[in-house]
Amino acid sequence: MLEQLAKDNAKKVRIVKVNANQNREWAQEENISGVPTVQFYRKGEKVHQFSGAYPKDIIQQQIDLHSASWGKETDEDGNPIVPAIQPMPKEWMPPGVTPE
Repeated sequence: MLEQLAKDNAKKVRIVKVNANQNREWAQEENISGVPTVQFYRKGEKVHQFSGAYPKDIIQQQIDLHSASWGKETDEDGNPIVPAIQPMPKEWMPPGVTPE
């Protein structure tokens, strides 16, 4: 399911799977107490998180909701940030997580 969401939203988000068991210190720092946990990052900072097994359409709604609301934000000079959610560089991982 996440692979399809990643493909469908390639211009909006980069979806990364992190094994919480292999990254326990990071999971503890992020207060991840249940899996799956979905986190939204913007400019390297976590801006939203939810946990639980949700259907694909609910996760898509969250992506759409956050990308729409973030699109109304402005940068330091008052210019709109477009697109609101930008794909992270291919090698990007959440802070504290290392690739397998």
